[in-house]
Amino acid sequence: MWEYSDKVKDHFLHPRNARVIEDANAVGDVGSIICGDALRLMLKIDPVTEVIEDAAFQTYGCGSAIASSSALTEMLKGKSLKEAEKITNQEIVDYLGGLPPEKMHCSVMGREALDAAIANYHGLSYENTHDDGELVCHCFGVGINKIKKAVWENHLTTVDEVTNYTKAGGGCGSCKMRIEEIIDEVWVDLEKCGVPRPGHAPTPIPSITISTSTSNGASFNSISGVSSTVTSCECATASVNAAIDEKTKNSPIYEDVKVILAEISKGFTDGSSVELDAISGADVIVKLQGPVATGMMKDMTLGFVKQKLSDGTGRQISVATR
Repeated sequence: MWEYSDKVKDHFLHPRNARVIEDANAVGDVGSIICGDALRLMLKIDPVTEVIEDAAFQTYGCGSAIASSSALTEMLKGKSLKEAEKITNQEIVDYLGGLPPEKMHCSVMGREALDAAIANYHGLSYENTHDDGELVCHCFGVGINKIKKAVWENHLTTVDEVTNYTKAGGGCGSCKMRIEEIIDEVWVDLEKCGVPRPGHAPTPIPSITISTSTSNGASFNSISGVSSTVTSCECATASVNAAIDEKTKNSPIYEDVKVILAEISKGFTDGSSVELDAISGADVIVKLQGPVATGMMKDMTLGFVKQKLSDGTGRQISVATR
């Protein structure tokens, strides 16, 4: 028997904003009635300030889907679009005081509906801006990118966990072997970022060898012609120290952020890096370079960096790129 928090029960029995916004200028539709869950999220956004003035929903699904949708609308009202974009499915769960593991996909659906509504506000199609990639689970229509995102953001380690978050593997089961392969693929990248995989020995991270330039215009090292073995962590730190403004350096979290970003960059072996650009209060601006700077990897990396910085500084950090 699944146990629900009092807040989940309250939002299920007394859902907030379960209605239609006739003049909504942002609408996100996700899910499928055929697959058991569907959600329409409606937002009224001030076109000048881009503040969400109203939020409402219609959903077809279980009590957890109703509660997650209700909670999301309450979380959104009064926030700017930039603030709304940073909301994660885990924050929806936390707002509700938790969800049963088997119902985590309801919070994921809420996050997807928010992405779809924001895309709609900008005149874009959610389907065109979020390529789900190779279809893995034919029973529930789940693509590889959705599975990878769920594993990356929530550090999932088993097929059952993936099913809880995405429904993939919850039908005939023929895709479970492929899901296991995807989990392993994502954890290779997570380990590179310094995330230890439970029950697995860490994968050794090799250092990289670079040579300083011998040209007169070289600025990386004043000693020309010297070859040295350094980690990408050291390279990132050198770059950060070179161009940080005084406001950022005076931030109380500057040293912690610098160290954490350097450790994250240390884990990349594909030429990627995450470098500090600026700090303003709890807002951290970073520069992404390499494969992690584009596509789905960019979203995953920013989410991972946000979590590491929040854990490492003991504050709720927001992360963005210029």
